[in-house]
Amino acid sequence: MRLGKTALSHFVSQVVVSLAGFAATWLIAVVLGADGLGRYSVIVSLGFFWLVIPGNAVANAMKKRISEGDSPAGFIGGGILLNAVTTAVLGVLILAAGELLGGIVSRNRELMRVLIDYDVEIVVMLAAAVAYRTTQGSLQGQKRVATTGWLKAGERVTRTALQVGALLAALGVAGIALGHALSLAVAAAVAFLLSKRRPALPTVDQLRSLVDYAKYAWMGALRGRVFGWLDTIFLSFFVSASLIGIYEAAWGIASMLAIASSSISQTLFPEVSDLSTADGYDRIVHYLDEALAFSSILVIPGLVGAAVIGDRVLRFYRPEFDQGATVLLILIAAYLADAFASQFTNVINGVDRPDAAFRVNMVFIVSNAILNAVLIWQLSWTGAAIATALSSLLRALIGYWVLGNIVGSIHIPYRTLGTQVAAATVMAAAVSPVAMLMPPGRLGTLLLAGFGGVVYAVVLVIISARVRAKARLVMPETTL
Repeated sequence: MRLGKTALSHFVSQVVVSLAGFAATWLIAVVLGADGLGRYSVIVSLGFFWLVIPGNAVANAMKKRISEGDSPAGFIGGGILLNAVTTAVLGVLILAAGELLGGIVSRNRELMRVLIDYDVEIVVMLAAAVAYRTTQGSLQGQKRVATTGWLKAGERVTRTALQVGALLAALGVAGIALGHALSLAVAAAVAFLLSKRRPALPTVDQLRSLVDYAKYAWMGALRGRVFGWLDTIFLSFFVSASLIGIYEAAWGIASMLAIASSSISQTLFPEVSDLSTADGYDRIVHYLDEALAFSSILVIPGLVGAAVIGDRVLRFYRPEFDQGATVLLILIAAYLADAFASQFTNVINGVDRPDAAFRVNMVFIVSNAILNAVLIWQLSWTGAAIATALSSLLRALIGYWVLGNIVGSIHIPYRTLGTQVAAATVMAAAVSPVAMLMPPGRLGTLLLAGFGGVVYAVVLVIISARVRAKARLVMPETTL
């Protein structure tokens, strides 16, 4: 399958993921309120994101080494072994921490309350998440990106169904957390069965190769966690669970707009990895130009749309959620910067320069941590969003500079990006008067968002020759 069709298939699967995720978040917010959503978000930030960093680093190392085509079975076995050991150690530490903290620490901070009350749920989610990431890394290394995309979609739909069942059974936060973990475990089992390669005992050299790559790749994994979840951890020290819940709802809406960038990035990595072994930098630069041209195709109209009807979109959850409108706008701006930054660091890793990507991500992490600490202290939850946006912009600028030094001149497709801005501006002009006439309920909000999306798509196809050409070619065999 050529890159354009692979990216399209992955994108469609991620639309399913996003819609299922939105449905689950909406239902949790309606049934458990902002408090319940906030506590669940802290559990996920620990069990599905922060504690999975070592496992995700090994999974990324597996993806890289398997994609190179040399003895993949040994690298699969090595990745499973390394992740099983690290997960067992982390699980014991979390359970011990939950027992110890329960006797000596007050529960007046959300983070402490979650660690004490939901330690078992966190460990179960950790084990399932590492298994899932490990099998995903194996499939992606085999260039089965579209398969992993649909597996993720299946996992997300299964998760939503299990969480709906947990809510109907009145199992509360613990129930939806365990439903999350069970869906990950099922997806990991399916991914293992779908793999064309079976694990073999790794050699010492293969284990060392995985560790050598992972010791840099963990910074990329940490970068993703910092971008998505460091603000949640900081907020759990300073604000109530209800504000965390509203913040995470805004974050979820913003993340839906980044699915095009994510699909392109996932599709591009194995190809760049292959080309890097043959020094095919001219082809890599071409692929990067295409990736940059389409990474922001949903984020730009989303940013403009949030400026016009952001408060109304948040009220879709519950009326009190509209206080997060400013946060939503800033978080979408952060995703816009991240859409470009992620393409730069993805290519840096693809050409086997994890050391360079490590330095770029280190700057992001340090700046994000400092800005979060200072700005949340000064500006509360709005400061968290600003910190994420500023550090993402810094990562994009540094990533551009570092990648340019590796592959040569990088072309930014300003014309294509300009047409996206123009189409989004026309969309805003069309939506603004209609918004005043549309009834205030959820149906009116859906119709308004759909109307804006249609206007944007039609205008973009009309004014952008590049988009028209890609639309014609994406169904037949094509290159990205």
